[in-house]
Amino acid sequence: MKIRSVLLLALATLAACSRPNPNPASLIFINGKVWTGTDSSSFVQAVAIRGDTIMATGTTAEIAALTGDSTRIVDLQGRLLIPGFNDAHIHFLGGSIGLTEVDLTGQNTIANVVKTIKRFAAENPDKKWITGRGWQYTMFEGGLPTKEILDSAISDRPVFIRAYDGHSAWANSAALKAANITPATRFPGFGEIVKSQGKLTGVFKEDAMDVVSNVIPPLSTEEKLNALRKGIQLATSYGITSLTNCSGSPEELQLYRQLLDRGELPIRVAATFSVDDKTTFQQIERYTQIKDSVGRNNRLTSAGVKFMLDGVIESHTAGMLMPYSNLVPGEPSPTGNLSMPVERYRELVREFDKRGFMIYTHAIGDRAVREALNAYEYAGNDNGTAGKTRHRIEHIETVSPDDLPRFADLGVLPSMEPIHAEPGTVSVWADGVGKDRLPWSFAWASMLKANAHLVYSSDWPACVALNPIRGLHTAVTRRTIDGLPEGGWVPEQRIPITDALIAYTQGGAWSSFEENKKGRIATGQLADVIVLSQDLFSIDPMKTHETQVLMTVIGGQVIFEKADPQP
Repeated sequence: MKIRSVLLLALATLAACSRPNPNPASLIFINGKVWTGTDSSSFVQAVAIRGDTIMATGTTAEIAALTGDSTRIVDLQGRLLIPGFNDAHIHFLGGSIGLTEVDLTGQNTIANVVKTIKRFAAENPDKKWITGRGWQYTMFEGGLPTKEILDSAISDRPVFIRAYDGHSAWANSAALKAANITPATRFPGFGEIVKSQGKLTGVFKEDAMDVVSNVIPPLSTEEKLNALRKGIQLATSYGITSLTNCSGSPEELQLYRQLLDRGELPIRVAATFSVDDKTTFQQIERYTQIKDSVGRNNRLTSAGVKFMLDGVIESHTAGMLMPYSNLVPGEPSPTGNLSMPVERYRELVREFDKRGFMIYTHAIGDRAVREALNAYEYAGNDNGTAGKTRHRIEHIETVSPDDLPRFADLGVLPSMEPIHAEPGTVSVWADGVGKDRLPWSFAWASMLKANAHLVYSSDWPACVALNPIRGLHTAVTRRTIDGLPEGGWVPEQRIPITDALIAYTQGGAWSSFEENKKGRIATGQLADVIVLSQDLFSIDPMKTHETQVLMTVIGGQVIFEKADPQP
């Protein structure tokens, strides 16, 4: 892309000399296929950027006339330019810290897991705790690991590793000892210290993970900032220009503020506060004051709260309308659980809705989804805000078909992660859901058919990849990158590439009332654009995952640029 069109540049230079442009573009892209983000036919050849906004779109000749002496000209040579990705649900600090920990993502055998942990421990002899993330339920008999496997990897230091989805964790014997966990230890909250025949397995579900994680020495502020720097570098290399941090605290918000003050926050961040049934009135007041003081600017905002209403299908902690299909004899809750009393959840939703917060609710099971819709409807009717908000439900891995029309009726947005439906990771999930509910699994096409505003994201690090391209691949194929299963997994729920891109660009912008600022390539929009190595609109969908981001521009500034391969 550094190669310039000689003839065009000559013409542009001649035009600039004869008619000096008093307000030239700072950056222009020419000779490309520019998807402006509206629909499947919204393409132009070129785009001009001045400062941090889109100056104009049009033909190459029209845009070339906007050059000046200091204009940078990028010849796309026919490549695709699109709006930057908006990752609307991410746990960015946790994911960034994970870049400094053991990573089991992609490991599909116990032997490889043990080898990876051993290698990491050997390479980091000064780490007092070995922590990490990424193990899959599918590797283990019964869907859960045991402490003995971790003990065989390392026994002289505590090890604590979360599952890929972040809803279960795995500890070795040294970690259990450090946390004073014994077979007599009880956890009365939402979650479980898993035992087998009265013995500790080393597995913890949901909030019970805190029993161990709370004794792990915390990172310093500078260690967290360094981790965020790594995360930002990775995210922008994948074309992510905006993100919503869908969990957090005022202390985490302060980290982003520090980076912003230091000029080290190129990516646009919407910070969200985690709330639950223990959230106090004083905390609500504090969050409201922060929201009102931060306001909504173009780089850092804080106007959302995040609820956890249930768990996950794999560990039977998601709230279901009907029993799981693979129940174990004696299982105490055949339909899973909600993480808080419904009445308390509704009252908190009503209070945050009244105070003008955007509300995000984690609801994976069909019962939890219904209760979230009920709470939003209750709040809207009671506060007089019905039709004025854009609250979201996160994940929605299974949904009752009776509830699909309610999303559009209530103005609630389905916020979903296509990568969670990666066919290679869903076998345990599918066993739990059963064949009768399978048609409504990750029901993206059904949501669009019901006129809902679909929002896409990664849920990183609770996923196999941060890269939005992998999510797009799953969205349009419902197959692995190896092509399995042939024909696709629940193929009726795959969607066209245009709809998938809209969900990954405009979807997040719409959910935060920023559709007039970002998510499209149009005059006056923020200049957040990316250049791709392939034309997603014309390639074989099975080649989607091969696409690379060649350049990321945020606010008119080139944040990431890859060496340009030959076209």
